[in-house]
Amino acid sequence: MMARKKNNKLHSERRAENRAVVHFLLSGAAGVVVLALVVWGVLEVQAADTLPIRNVEVRSEFNKVTEKQIQAVIAQNELNGFFSTDVDAITNDMREIPWLETITIRRVWPDTLQLTVTEKKAIALWNDSALLAVDGTVFSPEVESYPQDLPKLTGPMGTQANLLKNYISMAASLQTLNLQINELSMDERRAWSVKLDIGIVLNLGRKKTNQRLQRFVKIYKDLAVANTEKAAVVDLRYTNGFAIRWENSLKQTALKAQLG
Repeated sequence: MMARKKNNKLHSERRAENRAVVHFLLSGAAGVVVLALVVWGVLEVQAADTLPIRNVEVRSEFNKVTEKQIQAVIAQNELNGFFSTDVDAITNDMREIPWLETITIRRVWPDTLQLTVTEKKAIALWNDSALLAVDGTVFSPEVESYPQDLPKLTGPMGTQANLLKNYISMAASLQTLNLQINELSMDERRAWSVKLDIGIVLNLGRKKTNQRLQRFVKIYKDLAVANTEKAAVVDLRYTNGFAIRWENSLKQTALKAQLG
C-alpha cells in the first residue's frame, strides 16, 4: 500500500514537470513568433516601396536660393519609403548650398517631406573674395549672387568678427551725420582706416579708434561749413588734433581739435 502511494506521488510529480516543460516550450515559441512579427514589421515599413514619398513641399521666401538648387539636391537623393528615406543625408547635402542658413525636414503622413529653409543675410563684402553674414561667418556663394552696395571690410584672416563689431559701432556713430561707411580696413599692423560714402578717408591708427572717430563726428559739420574745398583724407592719429589733406590740393592743414 505504501509502495503504491509512493508511485502515485512520483507519477504526479513527473506529470507536473512535463506540463511545466510544455508550457515553457509553448511560451518560448509564442515569444519567437512575436519577435518574428516585430522584425517583419520593421523590415516592411523600412522597405522602399512601403508608403513611398510622393510629395516634397518647400517652405521659404527665396531671394538668393533658387528652386533649381533645391530640386537638384532632392534629385541626387533617393526618395524611398516614408520611414526609409534618409532625411539626414538630404539635410547634409542641402547645407552645401552657400546661401542656406538653416534647413529642417519633417515627415508629414502619409507621403510628404516638408522642407523649411532660411537664407543667410549678407552684411558686408569680405576681403574682395567672400561675404560676411550678420553673425560674422564667412561664406562664398556665386559672385553673381552678391548683393549690390555692400560695405567692404578688409583685414587679416580671423579678424572678421572684430571688424564686423567695429563696423556696426562706427556706422551707428556716423549715422548721426547721415554718413555711411563704404570701406573699413585693418592692416597687418592693426591700424584702422575708414572710407566714407562721400569719399573722405579717415585714418584712425591702432589705438583709441572709437575716441578718434568721435572727434571727427564733433568737428565734421564745422569743417564742412568753413571750407569750400573737399577733404580727401582726415588723419586723426594726433593726440589733440587732426590733419586734413584736401582733394584738389597738395597742401595739408593741421588743426587743433576743439572738443569743448
